[in-house]
Amino acid sequence: MPREPRLVVVDTSVVLKWQLDDEEYIPQATALRNDFYALEAVKAIAPYLLIYEVVNGILTAIRRKRLASDKALEVVDNLMKLGVELKQVEPGRVLELALEHNLSAYDASYLALAESEGCELWTGDRPFYQAVKGEFSRVKWIGDYIPMGDTEYEER
Repeated sequence: MPREPRLVVVDTSVVLKWQLDDEEYIPQATALRNDFYALEAVKAIAPYLLIYEVVNGILTAIRRKRLASDKALEVVDNLMKLGVELKQVEPGRVLELALEHNLSAYDASYLALAESEGCELWTGDRPFYQAVKGEFSRVKWIGDYIPMGDTEYEER
């Protein structure tokens, strides 16, 4: 009997690594994407905000000459076709988390979603991770991701 996919929140810093090949921790981010998209061992979710943050990330990559502008639409389409499930988050909780932990509303929205769904949040945003890792054990650093098929992962 197949196991239910493990629910995880992915933030924009992780999702962009799925298409921008000059980022750090590409192997780990790709492993998470494969566990989600190819193996269906993970169910990836994010706040609706992900769409706009991905577009902004692609714009920034173009402006910094990390991505050719003629590839931008293809990259955005590729990322959206992966099917990360987009979810609504409670604005009041986003505000509370942002104020309590000195976060942007954007970062707090991912944290609020992970909290409400009772699942891990995987990030490649070092300042965000450093700000919350001590208080929120569900926030995980993408550099630490171990593929689901790896026996070491299954022991955690």
